[in-house]
Amino acid sequence: MSHLARAMGVSSRTLSKAIYGSTWRKLDDPPPLSRPRPRDPDHPSPTVLDENRVRRLRREHAGGVSVRYLATRNGLSYNTVHDAIRGVTWAHVDDLAPEEPLEQRRRPGVLLTAAVVAEMRRAHAGGASLRSLADKFRLKYATVRAAVQGASWRHLTDPPPMPSTGRGGRHALTVGQEADLVRMREQDGVTYAQLGVAFGISEATAWHVYKRCRRSDPGR
Repeated sequence: MSHLARAMGVSSRTLSKAIYGSTWRKLDDPPPLSRPRPRDPDHPSPTVLDENRVRRLRREHAGGVSVRYLATRNGLSYNTVHDAIRGVTWAHVDDLAPEEPLEQRRRPGVLLTAAVVAEMRRAHAGGASLRSLADKFRLKYATVRAAVQGASWRHLTDPPPMPSTGRGGRHALTVGQEADLVRMREQDGVTYAQLGVAFGISEATAWHVYKRCRRSDPGR
């Protein structure tokens, strides 16, 4: 139900009413579906969760990941994840089972952990660009930027976020660097993504720097 609602751009409640006949009653081909019987909370469906998945959800939540984030990224309802984490369901699962290796827990573009965010912030403080971190961890650039700069994971203060300062991301470009960026773009045909990697800024920032330089010197 939640997958269909997201795909069609409506709320789960609206879609549920239409499917089960609370609304659109005049539409009888196909007829409304019958509402499923509620599952026994002591015997959750194995097609939704399994013991290893429950353990992983609990570890991620203990590391600072919100229940809402886990539910969205795993395609589950909020209550399903909340109850599994709190032990309302899956109470028999032992949380002391050996943890998975970090490489297995870090699924590309899906979940972050406190350890991964801390590692990215330390690397960024040491000079690593956000783009290089996104490539290293196989995450979206916006996800890395939000975690490193504190738009997300605000509760993680060790190490603290690294907010952007000045024009051009964390490191403002000098006049010479801006001139080099424009030259590389116009003479060498370097893409904005490649310019971002070369100067340690985002692709969008490289585009804005180039456009601003062109406006300030229209005869270039």
